Amino acid sequence: MINKKLIVKEKRSNKYLSLSLGGALLLLSGTFPLNSIYAQENAKIYNQNYQKTNLRDVILDLQKRSGSDISFTESLGLKNINIARFDTKNESLDQVLRRLLSPYGIQVKKTDSGFVLARQAQRQVKPISGKVVDPSGTPVSGATLNLKRSNTKSKTDDKGMFLLNSIFPSDTLSVHFMGFKPIDTLINSDLTGDFVIRLAADRARELDEVVVVGYGVQKKVNLTGSVAVVDGKRLQDRPVNNVSQSLYGTVSGLTIAYGNNGFEPGAAPSVQIRGQGSPYVLIDGTAGDINTIDPNTVESVSILKDAAASAIYGARAPYGVLLITTKSGKANQKPQIDFSMNGGPTTIINKPKMVDSYTFARAMNEMHDNQGVARLFSESTIDRIIAYIDDPSLPETVPDANNPKKWSTYQFSNGNNDWIDIHYGNGRRMQENLSVKGGSKDMAYFLSLGHASEKGVFRIVDDKYKRYNFQAKLDANITDWWKISSNTRLTNEQRNRPIYNGEGGYGMIIHQIFRTHPEVFLKSPNGYYSQLSRVPQMQAGYQKLTDNNLVQRLATEISPLKNWKINADYSIDYKIYNYEGVNQVAYEDEVDGTLVPISLTVPSYISKDKSNTTYKALNIYTSYNLDFGTDHHFIALAGFQNEINSYDLLSGLKRELITPDVPSLTTATGEMQISDALSHWSTLGYFARLNYNYADKYLFEGNIRYDGTSKFAPGKRWGSFPSLSAGWVVSKEKFWAGLQAYVPFFKLKGSWGRLGNQNVAAYQDLALLGVKSNLGWLIDGMRPAYTTAPNLVNRFLTWESSRSTNMAVEAGFLQNRLQAEFEYYQRLTYDRLGPAQALPAVLGANIPKENNSELKTKGWDFSLRWNGKVGSDFNYSIAANVFDYKNIITKYTNPTGILTTDYVGKDAGEIWGYETVGLINTKERADEINASGYQKFINGQTWQKGDVEYRDLNGDGVINKGKNTINDHGDLKIIGNTTRRYQFGLNLTANYKNIDIAVFIQGTGKRDLWLDGNVFWGFRAWNQSSLFPHHMDYYRDTEGDRYSGLGINTNAYYPRPYSNTGQDSKNKEVQTRYLQNGAYARLKNLQIGYSIPPLMLQKIGLKRARIYFSGENIYTLSKLPVGFDPETATLGELGNGKSMFSQAIWAFGMNISL
Repeated sequence: MINKKLIVKEKRSNKYLSLSLGGALLLLSGTFPLNSIYAQENAKIYNQNYQKTNLRDVILDLQKRSGSDISFTESLGLKNINIARFDTKNESLDQVLRRLLSPYGIQVKKTDSGFVLARQAQRQVKPISGKVVDPSGTPVSGATLNLKRSNTKSKTDDKGMFLLNSIFPSDTLSVHFMGFKPIDTLINSDLTGDFVIRLAADRARELDEVVVVGYGVQKKVNLTGSVAVVDGKRLQDRPVNNVSQSLYGTVSGLTIAYGNNGFEPGAAPSVQIRGQGSPYVLIDGTAGDINTIDPNTVESVSILKDAAASAIYGARAPYGVLLITTKSGKANQKPQIDFSMNGGPTTIINKPKMVDSYTFARAMNEMHDNQGVARLFSESTIDRIIAYIDDPSLPETVPDANNPKKWSTYQFSNGNNDWIDIHYGNGRRMQENLSVKGGSKDMAYFLSLGHASEKGVFRIVDDKYKRYNFQAKLDANITDWWKISSNTRLTNEQRNRPIYNGEGGYGMIIHQIFRTHPEVFLKSPNGYYSQLSRVPQMQAGYQKLTDNNLVQRLATEISPLKNWKINADYSIDYKIYNYEGVNQVAYEDEVDGTLVPISLTVPSYISKDKSNTTYKALNIYTSYNLDFGTDHHFIALAGFQNEINSYDLLSGLKRELITPDVPSLTTATGEMQISDALSHWSTLGYFARLNYNYADKYLFEGNIRYDGTSKFAPGKRWGSFPSLSAGWVVSKEKFWAGLQAYVPFFKLKGSWGRLGNQNVAAYQDLALLGVKSNLGWLIDGMRPAYTTAPNLVNRFLTWESSRSTNMAVEAGFLQNRLQAEFEYYQRLTYDRLGPAQALPAVLGANIPKENNSELKTKGWDFSLRWNGKVGSDFNYSIAANVFDYKNIITKYTNPTGILTTDYVGKDAGEIWGYETVGLINTKERADEINASGYQKFINGQTWQKGDVEYRDLNGDGVINKGKNTINDHGDLKIIGNTTRRYQFGLNLTANYKNIDIAVFIQGTGKRDLWLDGNVFWGFRAWNQSSLFPHHMDYYRDTEGDRYSGLGINTNAYYPRPYSNTGQDSKNKEVQTRYLQNGAYARLKNLQIGYSIPPLMLQKIGLKRARIYFSGENIYTLSKLPVGFDPETATLGELGNGKSMFSQAIWAFGMNISL
């Protein structure tokens, strides 16, 4: 501190300053405590120390104490050079001055009258400019730079750039920025010009990061509930179109599952937390669809797993919560423009190849030989097939011998077509995003425009997806106690899907493709596609689906007193859905070239649906922070929420389009069919939360939510849902001091809570009359409208509820470079809807469900992260997670114990089946089985070599299912479980200077699958078979010939095939032999990037530029047969494996900031 009364005498003639005795005394009394004495004798300075002052004042004090004259010029800038600490050591004044001033390039000259200070003649380091970036190469704005010796401070600009002038030799430049380790760089004559300082993350501070929780934020270190956080950066630069795909495998306890259409363009997977239901998704505080937002706009995702973390949201969050926070601008931030894009081709994973038509014909003939019936393919047809394979210029078919006007098809044609290859090729995927963010003193803004598109893998039909996203966020400080914000999101989604004969979309098309024989001709000799090629029907129709979504959220925050906040927000989510399905008449040609309609496409029609969904939500809540002393911290929060949701649908269908060029309801002549639907629900909830924190050591939290919903009858609409949680940061205890060097952070936490579930169908408490037209008999010559009797209703239906407990331990090792967390949880879901007790059939109506079943879930989550560094330029991290759970039925109404439904003790996902002995390999064993009736019960069939032999587990001499109950299941046993066990994710990242690489591996450690249908078995009756090369490993005990059979194969995997469905199915009972291992490991993403050096970018006005390759679903380790992917194996509307193929994506992209 400087005494403002200090008087300095200036020698104007030479512009030198000399200190008067009075000024020195004032300096002594006002600035430096007299904590030692000095002596003028020999100008010695004894044990003096100086703290937090500047060079000029130190010189003045030394002059006063020594009595010597010390002259200097103001141009030396001594007043601007701050001193943190300087001690004298019983030295002469000359020695003190030289030691004090030498580091700053100031020369001390001794004269007769005293000392003169001047700048050293030696060369000082040139001005240095540079850039500060984070580990990924992103410029860091606002980083603090400090030259330690001169204590000169500066900050980086909005591009991360800095310029330092007048650098003293051998000075040290220190760079600080919150969340990163301080970096010191020695300034010397070799370090000149522009250079880059790359910060490294401070792992010790990661524990203090703030995460988003329900209606607020908390320090990560102070969390007592189960909360996981995913940084938005982990979701970006991947060639996927939505957030749920990006989250796959990133968090323990999070499961992503595809729907029946599999990897269709724009696929929107479902999300589960800890194995049950769908979580409540909030996007910037408003309920929304996780699959409609642009991953490039996500700042972070918080996953609330347990009841303690989710209870504040009550009945809307029985299965956890996903809190998605999008990016925002910052106050006093210069405008920053970011552009990102990536795109590339998609290729089918594990694409099956059909066998050639000659192999197919011989295998199918052998199947009929096994059945003892006439062969499917005649010798003449097979001869034509052989000739066509040898010379593809020959026609693929000939006129039908029984109807010469028509072309021969199926087993009478002679083509050689792989229908999977004909219909499936490569797709492509693209996404782009442009955003602008910035702010002034009292305002911040963020604008984003995104586009995503995907062309599917169908070659022949229009199969694509597009999405446009727009977001505008504005935050403003009206006063220092009043803030307002606006958040607008617009989304437009467009899907084009094929349709087949008006019967359906992907499922029907895939089913038809897979069951088409390879000998069927693609085009007739006249050049027209055949009906069985499926091309005419697929090209004759289409489906167009359009979703428009507007979300507007307005929020305000008032701070009437210190630590007291009042928040309110109002959201409206408006969705408009439009559907148009058109089926035109398709044509095929006859031998003479005449085009005739394909009967299954007649008549043509157009169908249109339009629905509107309006969701409104109001939240008002207040919070108060109260501190007692330095250790006791309280946060209290209370508020309420009101939600209203309404839905209306109008549908119309009309047949007989008069023109294919203008398909509309008005250009169709058939009878108009119109229907509509309406629904509504609303909720009202009151909530409160209290947090207590003692010295960041003992942590407590309590939540209560009181919810009401319109979905239940009066008297059953309200429920209360409390939770409690606590944490103990053991590493803050004194007894932990000896372990701090090894385990600097160790925390125990636990929670208990109860949640409700209102996610049930509306109006279950109302007796609804069905209204229909066209009564079955005439009244006054007309068929009047009529009503049907309503079903019985249960007015006592109420909340499905759950009680859960969660126990966890968190630890940090080796300076928190290694972080680990383990959680164990149990959840009992009770009052689930289940079947009522059976009543006599004379009742004449269905019995309504009751709240009478229970399900217990047990599981654990484990995550581990290591951050390392080699040298100054190589940083790397390893993050792993694994989790497991089981769902057990603990209460269910099933008095007979039938196995086809739930029962008490059932492990959800159980597979009951027979134990397989093997394939019967001798005629003697087959005769023995037939004579004893050992396996006769199975379709009453006889048995041959190559058939399956099942094990008699109960020893009664007969293979059967008993009564198929839990107490009498005959020879059945639990042979597997479809639940995904030990799901895991492994994320590896590394960067060296400007090069970065990320490897993400995801998979499932244990899962059993029972696959059925023609994609798995191959042989499935004459007109349902899909034969791939691996299906040829079937049992054969004859050599065969030119027209039937493929040679002997008695050590086969698949059983003997039969053309009769009943005979064939005896070998395909659920059993151990053909139970499939669904475990897998997948290289989910590989990313390699290069960040262009910042100093090169500076010349063209860019802050950041990165180019990269990103591959998705690159390689999979799996034991499933060809044609099945572990993520979609059980999917398909018309059979396992009949969904859109899984796909690998090969994308190149770039990120640019300016």
